[in-house]
Order: sequence, then C-alpha cells, then structure tokens
Amino acid sequence: MRSVLFTGRRNAARSVMAETCFNAAMIPGWRAFSGGWQPQMEIDPLALKVLAANGFPVDSLSSKPVEIFTQTGAPAVDLCVFLDVHLPDDAEGYPGEHLHWSVPDPSNGEAGKAGYEAALTLITARISTLILSGRLLGKGAFALAS
Repeated sequence: MRSVLFTGRRNAARSVMAETCFNAAMIPGWRAFSGGWQPQMEIDPLALKVLAANGFPVDSLSSKPVEIFTQTGAPAVDLCVFLDVHLPDDAEGYPGEHLHWSVPDPSNGEAGKAGYEAALTLITARISTLILSGRLLGKGAFALAS
C-alpha cells in the first residue's frame, strides 16, 4: 500500500478535505493521511459541514501533527502534498516526494461557507488531475515527471 500525506499548517480544513476526497476516490493501492505542522485540536466545523453536505464521510476525521508520520512504525509516505500558501521551515525533511498545491485557507477572510466550498472544489480538481495524470500508477517511486 502506498500513501499520500496532505499537509497544512493547522490540519483543520484543507488537508483534512484532501485526505477525505483522496480516500473517497478509492485508488487501488493508495491511501491518504493528513497532518499539520501547527495542528489544531479539532477539525474546523465549517470544513466538516461542507464535506458532509457534499456526501463525504466525516465521522473518523481528526487533526494530527505531521511528526507522527516520521516515527517508527508510521506508514511510509510516498508523496507529501503541501496545501498551505507558505511551506513550513523544515519542509525538505518531510517524507516522500513533494508537491505544492497552494490552496487559500478558507478560514482566512470573510467568505464563510463559500470559501470552504471553493477550497473543496480546488482540492477535488487537483486530486482529479493527479489521478488522471497516471503518475499514481507506476511501481516504485512516485513519478513526478510525466
């Protein structure tokens, strides 16, 4: 089983949305996780509301620190996708191959629910593009060049 880790600063909205969408796609041989470099204690309620309204399961979601994916016994990470506009200072040390999908934080600003819906739309489009690119199909390392 290969793994993708979606990371955001708080692991409260965007990265959780990406984890949920990727896992819902049920890509054979792949699973997704999410983590944050400054994780929040709880998932953003508006993120949960927007995910649920779009038919995604939200019961088992939790906010986690990225560090748990570098510990002994953690799932190996093949691909790490950074969703924040700014990367963490130690991004080079994150596991797996790296992609950066600068997705605006829906909790910043006054867009409300519409901001979360826009983030979900952008995330699902990026995941769809990744899936359709065929870069998840190869054996061995994730193929960044296609």
